[in-house]
Amino acid sequence: MTADIHDIADQRPHLTVTADDGVHVLPCDLVCSVIAGDKLSAILTEPVLRRIIKEWFQRVTA
Repeated sequence: MTADIHDIADQRPHLTVTADDGVHVLPCDLVCSVIAGDKLSAILTEPVLRRIIKEWFQRVTA
């Protein structure tokens, strides 16, 4: 298995998302850009999107 690893130390704060395909660290600015429509949601992988939606759904239905 190979992965692209990027140093995002200067891109804080960030989120850690544990998805089916591994752990992803996403800058909060990136997620906010997707929410605002400035970036396409396709920039996030399908497993990451599923995990974000799953956690959101659990919170709103609790």
